[in-house]
Amino acid sequence: MITNMFLRVFLAAVFSLLCWLNIAAQTDPATMLPTVDSVLSGAWSGDVTTVSGLRNRVIIHISAYVNGPCDATWDNPNSGYFGNQFSSVSCSDGKLLFTSVNDDLVFEGQASAQPPTITGVWKQRKTNSPVVLKKIIIQERTQEPGQAPPYITSEIRFPNRPAGIMLAGELTFPDTLGRYPLVILAGDRGQTDRNARGSSGHAPYLVLASLFAQKNIATLRIDDRGVGQSTGTGDITSIDDEASDMSAALERIRTHPHIDTSRIVIIGHGEGGLAAAVVANRYPDRVSRVVFMSTPAMDGRNTLLTQIAARERLRETDEELISVATGMVDQWCTTVLLGGVDSVVVPRILELADSIIDERPDLLVRYPMAAQFKRAGREAYITSSLLPWLRSYLWYQPSEYFSAMRQPLLALYAERDTEIPGEEHAAALRKTSSQRTRTVIEVIKDVNHMFQTCDECTDEEMSRLGETVNPEVVKRIVKWILQGS
Repeated sequence: MITNMFLRVFLAAVFSLLCWLNIAAQTDPATMLPTVDSVLSGAWSGDVTTVSGLRNRVIIHISAYVNGPCDATWDNPNSGYFGNQFSSVSCSDGKLLFTSVNDDLVFEGQASAQPPTITGVWKQRKTNSPVVLKKIIIQERTQEPGQAPPYITSEIRFPNRPAGIMLAGELTFPDTLGRYPLVILAGDRGQTDRNARGSSGHAPYLVLASLFAQKNIATLRIDDRGVGQSTGTGDITSIDDEASDMSAALERIRTHPHIDTSRIVIIGHGEGGLAAAVVANRYPDRVSRVVFMSTPAMDGRNTLLTQIAARERLRETDEELISVATGMVDQWCTTVLLGGVDSVVVPRILELADSIIDERPDLLVRYPMAAQFKRAGREAYITSSLLPWLRSYLWYQPSEYFSAMRQPLLALYAERDTEIPGEEHAAALRKTSSQRTRTVIEVIKDVNHMFQTCDECTDEEMSRLGETVNPEVVKRIVKWILQGS
């Protein structure tokens, strides 16, 4: 009886299985699984105007299915924030609505397949910024090291006692015992990790450390304040703060058994070079050489003005509007440099903005930054832009530091740079360094601000390039460190 019952159950199970297999064999697997939306899925990048009036890169990573669910995260590489989760996500017929309650953020957009773009509005902290996101088609990044790199790495932590913070980073050494020259890498403005993984997604400092190690040069890379394992608040740092952090690094490695302390080189990219100059003057006997990579050679005001002009020309803005825009920013800088507390400076800036925009109301449409001076909550907008780094930046006079440096200096500039236009800043540094005998200034052809070989040389193209750093630039720096020429 039990045997017969067991047999009937067994046969029923086999019959059910055969039926299921027959149905499955006749069913297209594609109809059983959701289909990935190849148009919408991927990484999308664009520039938005922040509450402080600066252009800021955002990257949205989307995973979507045809007629199905979607998910998305976003990065703010300039501030060192990656993988931020939206609190709600909606993707319907190419219409996107992403919100983040914690970040006071709403993004609405419409996706198009040809060309692959998402056109929308980025609304954050009372700022509405039109944005066009372009899909990032990433080439293979062959310069980044693999899982088993041919060199030694070790974590390092050390205090910056005057600042009351703990800094963290990584030392990279060749894979043989010895004492090696050391490069300390000083990053550009904005919070980034030890690899300087910024808005492009590239990790230039990781690549430099890898390539240097293969040439018997050690490297120290540091997480910026408030990023990675470093403590502190990075969004209010100044040039002097970064110099203070590098000074703490110098103190930490001065007794390291595998570092030749007579050959310590600081490489500063962008504004990191300004901090490098401060440290070089502070410790002339500890820093043997300095390398600038796209480091501003003009005062903060003129650096800002040349940057605005270069970027607007890249966007094919007409020269008349560029002249008006730079004139407005120039007067704004004058107001900030006159000094005073925010309660005095902010009304002056708003009065200035009102007078200019009243004369040129077309600026509200033609120049996005101008519109920020007329919107609701503009007082808070101006106040938020008067951060310590901006005041420090405008007051900075590079000539005072560059002319006093005793160390040999290699200054590399990028011909296609729209942040620090290479020819203009190289000319300014030549004038500043006319009395120095150990300065080499070179403008590298066909590279962008990050020293990548470029064609369009836009911020968006940086993300697509497979090259992280032009190999000839690396060779030039290595020769300077090892041979002194």
